[in-house]
Amino acid sequence: MAKWRIRINLSDDAQTRARLAEVLDSQQVCAVELTPRADADSVLVGDVVLELPRDVELGDMLAALHMISPQVFVSRAMTEHGSAIDSAIAELAQADLVPCAD
Repeated sequence: MAKWRIRINLSDDAQTRARLAEVLDSQQVCAVELTPRADADSVLVGDVVLELPRDVELGDMLAALHMISPQVFVSRAMTEHGSAIDSAIAELAQADLVPCAD
């Protein structure tokens, strides 16, 4: 399953936090951290790491988060074993097909 890191700027109020909890409720969430933004009053930065079984579900998740905030940022999260591309490069390097930069 792919892990995704999502950052969202949201209002610091109970209703918005409840909407975020509702969106995340049906997901396989690994971590959530809400921190106040230093440069804006009554605004939180929400960092979420979650796993989605299919990349198609990422679009649905982002659409739901955009209903809460226009500022939603997404990136692929590293797993404890590294990313899929890192694993592929390591396998190719062991097969002497890709030069290894030491």
